[in-house]
Amino acid sequence: MGFRHLTVQCQCGAAYERREVRIPIRDIGSFDCTDCGARIEIWSGKMVPLFVRVKTPEDTRRRA
Repeated sequence: MGFRHLTVQCQCGAAYERREVRIPIRDIGSFDCTDCGARIEIWSGKMVPLFVRVKTPEDTRRRA
């Protein structure tokens, strides 16, 4: 089974590349936007997301 990749966008304009990895034990956690603090995702299980910021809100404003 391969990794699933997608891009998740926060309400503030920040964007994160999201992928899932399988870990050997269950994990409960959450991820909040590093720019505005908004909750992006909550998880519980052996498949956990990894987030990498690929765009900041400032990048979004410059292109507008």
